[in-house]
Amino acid sequence: MELTQAAFDDLRQSIHRLCGIVLTEDKEYLVRHRLEPVARRCGCRSLDEFRTKLAGSEAILLQGAIIEAITTQETAFFRDRHPFDALRQHVLPDLVRTQRAATGAIRRPIRIWCAAAATGQEPYSLAILIQEWTHASRPHGPRPEDFSITATDISAEALATATTGAYERRQVDRGLNTTQIHKYFEHCGERWVARPALRKLVEFRRLNLIQPFTDLGIYDLILCRNVLIYFDEDTRRRICHQFYAMLPEGGWLLLGAAENLYGITDRFLSVRFGDTLIYRKPLPPAAV
Repeated sequence: MELTQAAFDDLRQSIHRLCGIVLTEDKEYLVRHRLEPVARRCGCRSLDEFRTKLAGSEAILLQGAIIEAITTQETAFFRDRHPFDALRQHVLPDLVRTQRAATGAIRRPIRIWCAAAATGQEPYSLAILIQEWTHASRPHGPRPEDFSITATDISAEALATATTGAYERRQVDRGLNTTQIHKYFEHCGERWVARPALRKLVEFRRLNLIQPFTDLGIYDLILCRNVLIYFDEDTRRRICHQFYAMLPEGGWLLLGAAENLYGITDRFLSVRFGDTLIYRKPLPPAAV
């Protein structure tokens, strides 16, 4: 399909406005690859024609299709592994200690937010980690119901997969061992479906990170992995300031391995556990 420079620039601006993703001059191939199928479904003969339609009365109907086409849904169970080791060995025990120190017991669920859940493998990995860790902590440790996971994403299609919790064998094989697959998933036809005990720990919601989101409430741990790299600096700063506002003192923020807060904000403390760098909202001086 024909793609003029003017159309390319307009489409890049539309993508940035819709979902915050920054596409540089060398990403023309990506725009063609992702948006040509959308343009064809709309009856357009060129991406220039699609650009024109996007500026007209059909714009709202096309916006969702553009978001679905352009966003990356690459994920896997226990992706990178070492961050989950850090959560199990250090962060989750710290959150439990903090609650018990304040009240003598876990009075409310420890709230965790996966801010870019894609098709759900990350929040389900957290649910598995919590199931395994709490089981190993019996009889006096925390229980699975002491935790609550909220998982959000911009893609309605990805969230539909996540909500059903149904995956192909090749997907569960990426990150899960055979014991975990059979313990936490049921074999239904050609798919493996997350069991109810796992699914009840996770609530899925649609959310666009470039729009205000602090009304989600306070979270003890926020995961936003491999997302900020797609945004410009102003968008990253705005998002991270909202994360800071949503964390209690001592709350934790986990980013992707290729992401950091350098030049974005200096309000967090950097804490390293092995190969994993995690950010923490400072505790008040008396609690340090």
